[in-house]
Amino acid sequence: MGQDQLLKVLSAHLREGDSSFFFQHPHTLSSMEKQRKHDYATFVTTYTQYAQTENLDQMRKKEFRRLGKANEIYVDYMGGALWPEHLVATHSTILQAGLFGNTHSDSPCALRSDHHIAAARRAVLDFFDAPSEEYVCIFTSNATAALKLVGESFPFDPTGRLVLPVDCHNSVNGIRRFAERAGSVVTYLSAGTHGGFREREALDVLHQSNADHGPSLFVVTGQSNVTGIRPPLSILAAAKQAGWATLLDAAALASSTRISLSSLGHVDAMAVSFYKMFGYPTGVGALIAKKSFLATLNRPWFSGGAVDFVQSPGGLALPASDLIARFEEGTLNYACLSAIEPGLEFLKKYMPSLAVRLPALHHYLHTCLESLVYPGTNAPLIRIHTKKRSLHAPAQLSYARDTSMSHQLSSETPFASSTASFKRLFTRKSTSSGLPTPPQTPKMEQKQLHLSSSNTLSLPPKKSSRRPMTAPARTSDGLATTSISESRQDEAQKEEGQGYVLSCTFYTSSGAMIPLAHISKLAAAHGISLRTGCVCNPGGAAALRGSEAQQKMQTVEAVFLDSHGGVLPHHTTKVDMQRDMEEVWSVVGGMDGLGVVRISLGLANNFDDIWRLVAWARTLLDEPERERRLARLMA
Repeated sequence: MGQDQLLKVLSAHLREGDSSFFFQHPHTLSSMEKQRKHDYATFVTTYTQYAQTENLDQMRKKEFRRLGKANEIYVDYMGGALWPEHLVATHSTILQAGLFGNTHSDSPCALRSDHHIAAARRAVLDFFDAPSEEYVCIFTSNATAALKLVGESFPFDPTGRLVLPVDCHNSVNGIRRFAERAGSVVTYLSAGTHGGFREREALDVLHQSNADHGPSLFVVTGQSNVTGIRPPLSILAAAKQAGWATLLDAAALASSTRISLSSLGHVDAMAVSFYKMFGYPTGVGALIAKKSFLATLNRPWFSGGAVDFVQSPGGLALPASDLIARFEEGTLNYACLSAIEPGLEFLKKYMPSLAVRLPALHHYLHTCLESLVYPGTNAPLIRIHTKKRSLHAPAQLSYARDTSMSHQLSSETPFASSTASFKRLFTRKSTSSGLPTPPQTPKMEQKQLHLSSSNTLSLPPKKSSRRPMTAPARTSDGLATTSISESRQDEAQKEEGQGYVLSCTFYTSSGAMIPLAHISKLAAAHGISLRTGCVCNPGGAAALRGSEAQQKMQTVEAVFLDSHGGVLPHHTTKVDMQRDMEEVWSVVGGMDGLGVVRISLGLANNFDDIWRLVAWARTLLDEPERERRLARLMA
């Protein structure tokens, strides 16, 4: 980040137009840039492999220039990825070069659409290493629609069961409605302290099920969108051996990990959303499923394209002979599907380097944020609820607790003479100095889910090959491509892994929680995109918040039923629904009682993002200034 960009950032944040400050203190910008360079040098010395991901820096400059132009920090990759500029340009070229139409005909326009859709299907199966002899790709509107497709079609009956983790997305929670209506038993796997589920408990559930149980479905969340936990996928093999069908929600996992369905072998169906992987297009997802599994499903209704003949009036409807068409509802998003193949190629190119960069940024962010304490009391500003990533560091980790604030620096620094106008600089995109230095760690190695040289999730090899990372090679467009050795992340399929999610809560110096809505406002005013609340995963969020939150989650139904005479109401008016919601909030303590501040890293993040994010968090240690900012924002 050069001085010109710093000047642009700081100038944009002066709320009252006091430009004279820069002429009075011309040394401020150079000091801030000097500090950033010093911190970066320390960072790359600590996380030695980070410097070998230069290709991602080049990619960001080329594909995400709008981040610099907007002077914003994007850390909501679990919500959705940012799209690379060339992907939109490539797709636009495809659309402008031809005529495309509804695929339910044999017209020239329809055939062109069919060509691109077929290419997209092949690309999806290839990316996830799913042999076309065994798997098919069914396009949906998103991962939620793919999960619903399985839930509504699965042959649940009173002898069957549904098992799912507490730490799961609401789109997985929703499957229980179909199981309950069919009379199947629904069992939740309890979450651990940091989320996920206990493998021993899951195995006990499988072993305790009757050998003659009816159709049963075992659902696993590949990576939690709030805890970041990647549970051991070896549990899928145990489920298959017990005669269960298996469903993998890979919406979060697929954004940073290539999954090899061929190597895993025990996944009957997997749901993904492409906007979470490479940002564009939105409104397109997929269910990658075994043909043998789809043959056991029974669609509860039919639509255009899913049937070969319908009697009208009458009761006869013959399902489409084509297996894929039977599960794709109506007309596909044929205009957008031509973007899937280039999107996957883009992700395939950079995903190996992400496996090196993101663990370093994630660990550094955790280390910096947990060091922020109020001066005098040493009370923490932030409590991080997600698990701290292990980088095989020495047993004793030591680093200085950071009690400084942006406007309370040494008199030897040019910041010491900061005036009221300078304080206002930190109401947005502060680049303050003095970030804590993370502990020195040896080379980053993790034992989570096995990642091959192409960063592909699969069964672990019998023996790990320890080879050094090769020098980046250059592609025709001048960007570097990096080959990462298997030792980069020696993730074992049988062990719990971790994604790049950090969930936390903020507190005052007296220990009172700062409302999530306030943190969201303060971050947004600073140009930071993050997420607050239960993030569509109430079970995982409650697990992170501790036993009290979990107890409230477990008792809310009983309290709610008691106040409604033991019957769940089915209100249709907005007033009734609002009253019910207020009653639920009164039990669980509102969103602040269950929710978190979620920071999730992804494709375009770099050191500067984390440095600026922590600098913003440090400004919140100044409580009077923080309250003044909030008063302005909430007015």
